[in-house]
Amino acid sequence: MKVVTVGIGQCGCNIVDEFFAINAYARSFLHRRIEIVTDAFAINTDEADLTGLRFVPKDKHHRIIIGTMKTFGHGVGKINADAAMVMKGSYAAITDTILKSRKFHEADAIVVIASGGGGTGSGSIGWMVKGLKERTEKPVYAIVVLPFGFEEKGESSYAVTNTATSLKMVTRYGDAVFLLDNERFGRMDVSLAQNFSEINQEMVKNFYDLFCAGEEKRQKYIGSKVIDAGDIRQSLASISAVGRGGISLSTIYGWKNESFRQGVKESVTAAGALAQAENNLSLRIELKDARRILVLVTAPKNVLTLGLLEEIFSYLQDKSPEAVVRIGDYPHVGNEFSISLIVSELTKVPRLENIYLLAEEHFKRGGEIRKETGQKVRKIYELSRNLPALE
Repeated sequence: MKVVTVGIGQCGCNIVDEFFAINAYARSFLHRRIEIVTDAFAINTDEADLTGLRFVPKDKHHRIIIGTMKTFGHGVGKINADAAMVMKGSYAAITDTILKSRKFHEADAIVVIASGGGGTGSGSIGWMVKGLKERTEKPVYAIVVLPFGFEEKGESSYAVTNTATSLKMVTRYGDAVFLLDNERFGRMDVSLAQNFSEINQEMVKNFYDLFCAGEEKRQKYIGSKVIDAGDIRQSLASISAVGRGGISLSTIYGWKNESFRQGVKESVTAAGALAQAENNLSLRIELKDARRILVLVTAPKNVLTLGLLEEIFSYLQDKSPEAVVRIGDYPHVGNEFSISLIVSELTKVPRLENIYLLAEEHFKRGGEIRKETGQKVRKIYELSRNLPALE
């Protein structure tokens, strides 16, 4: 599957930068020699954030700054309503740029990425998705990054209200929305910059095998049950999550070994990789709440067997009996047995439900706080009413 990636705001642009980097890795002669990202665009109201990107082309068509008349290139300060107004006046021209990109006709889908808690990304992503849906028949998917838990504390939190209002619009127009919960993957023992970098890399890595499998050109690496763009499109709807798990194999693993012990090892390895993929899902959910599941098994050809695929398929069908499960294989060189897992059309998402309820409380309490604050400030000023003015 080939995609056009569009990042909005600092978080979205950094993830798009990782997509562009992993595409270069996929295209390289020493690796898969295939292309999975036809183009990448980074959009922001903050000039410094765009400057910090490493891989997205540096020309004005790929690094797009918006709202300079309002922000002077310094962002919207977490106010996503301001970003929405800026993007409302800009998205038509940006959509033109994306649709006219050199290889847009080769792309199977468009992926738009932003942070839910930020200002520029959360305010703009809904308008960008809407604009693209109005102009193209290609599916438009969104990746929205949910805030850390500490960002949601207090009686008034921009992270909560921005995320809720952003998702209300994105879920209305997007063909599917992947949620990436920062709270699930943050590490307390490393720097904030390293946290964000590792989370972004892992998010992009989740899609690597899934996108490569359908673009593979070398016969020996084409699966018996290929997962291609059509399978991915049919497996995506509404709220979705993605995860990946991998188990390292020894260099002689499975080589001409047909003993029953080898069969046990293969089953244990498959179970371990599947458990990791489930545990690493970008959003904490129950598999029984999914109505569509896509799973791709990647491993050396001699390790992939019909029995393993049947075990994995049966496990997922048992855990989610109401879901349509699609499974495929991707034989490849290497010493890893990995599973890429997408769960979609989720019927219950506790994290999202909590954000919506909390946002409603924050909007109500925020109005009360502003009213109370205004009264107290006026009372301070009234103490000076009998003093002479220097006008």
